[in-house]
Amino acid sequence: MKRTEENLKRAINGEARARLEYMAFAMKAMEEGFPEYAQLFMEAAGAETIHGISHLKAAGLIGTTYENLDESANGEDFEIEEMYPAFIREAEEDSRPDAAASFQLALARERHHRDMFKTAFERFQAKAKAA
Repeated sequence: MKRTEENLKRAINGEARARLEYMAFAMKAMEEGFPEYAQLFMEAAGAETIHGISHLKAAGLIGTTYENLDESANGEDFEIEEMYPAFIREAEEDSRPDAAASFQLALARERHHRDMFKTAFERFQAKAKAA
């Protein structure tokens, strides 16, 4: 892989992680009664989102709506069928019920996302054929 493509991949991952961390920090600040600090974290999270989107565009990872729906409809399978079930099993083996519960929640929502995207993709295809 060329250096720039590898750097874009690393930048996308870094921006995504920073966004998640800043949003988590904002939520914690709100829980502790510090909305002014929560606002700072949320502003930074918004900027990280814009940076990440810019990197995704530069990496050529944002397709047409058809392509994006297709990828989203079919991209959840790995997480649903392999990743989260293994993570849940390992968390339980490691006596980490908190992590297992987090993974179980994500797995349930990933199933919902897959169904949602598959339905949308099918509707998109049907409209395209009718046009």
